[in-house]
Amino acid sequence: MRKIGLTGVSEKAPGISVARSIRVGCPNTHIVAFGEPMQAGMYIDIDASYVVAPYDIDAIVKIASAKSVKAIIPNMDDDVEAFAESKDIFFEYDINLLIPDSNIVRIANDKLETYRYASSKSISMPETVRYSEEMDWEPPYFLKGGSRGVFRVRSREEAFVIAQYLKQMGERPIAQKNLDGEPYSVAGIAYDGDVVALMIKKLRIAENGTTIFGVTIYDEDLLSITKDFVLGIGWEGPFEVEFIRDDDYHLLEMNSRFPSWIDVGVSAGRNLPAMLAEILFGQELKIESYKYRTGVTFIKFPMTAITDIDKVVGMKVIGGVEWRRRNM
Repeated sequence: MRKIGLTGVSEKAPGISVARSIRVGCPNTHIVAFGEPMQAGMYIDIDASYVVAPYDIDAIVKIASAKSVKAIIPNMDDDVEAFAESKDIFFEYDINLLIPDSNIVRIANDKLETYRYASSKSISMPETVRYSEEMDWEPPYFLKGGSRGVFRVRSREEAFVIAQYLKQMGERPIAQKNLDGEPYSVAGIAYDGDVVALMIKKLRIAENGTTIFGVTIYDEDLLSITKDFVLGIGWEGPFEVEFIRDDDYHLLEMNSRFPSWIDVGVSAGRNLPAMLAEILFGQELKIESYKYRTGVTFIKFPMTAITDIDKVVGMKVIGGVEWRRRNM
């Protein structure tokens, strides 16, 4: 039985959608979650869960090696960076990853580095700077705080409050100028010098920047811009690139993992997490067509994970719980 591990399985992270996609596309693959007991993805569409502290690479490697987990997909930006810095350890234990080196990951995760790279390559991107209370920008503009989200601020007072919150969460806020237009997003896998992608138009975005309503689209120009940027920085593995469009597309940011809406690809005929799983297990990626179903709409909504209390308590005590899916 093939086994694949996932991180980033909280209700706000992409891991649940990634697990659901792999469950459909690779039904004979055993899915293992690494996370904390109160994260919903420790109980949804997986076969085993193991409690680890955030970024505890040693614990993940030891568990994966002991349980014959031969591939892992990190699903949080911080996880990707931690994994990239420890790639040699994973490979030493014969655990497959598809992520770039840490210096390339930082171009995606550090939005100032993204802006510097885009500017050096004449890629259109709204001005992006480190936030300061002395900034003379007139709202609205955006404040970004790593994995804490994206916030549209409408006044200096609101900017100050949000910036203080982000600092308390350990983030260094980034400010990005507002550009009116239609938001788009491209998820994909960069592999072997090519990119396979899934594109959406965002129809509704939550206050923290999460896409909660969208529709699949296909645009050759958008695909070309994405390929040039992603391959230009030397990316390997899953990603999301976000754009705003007026007359042209303008890059907003890149994320170093799949987005939480990635499971729409199951219905659109572009199951990227399942494709990535096959790559990690040594299968050749065959792209017969870059096209997929457009007009497939998704709406993100809260759901409840229901399980037995002994599973939750058991994980707190012994660090792992395995069960048959029919018991869920």
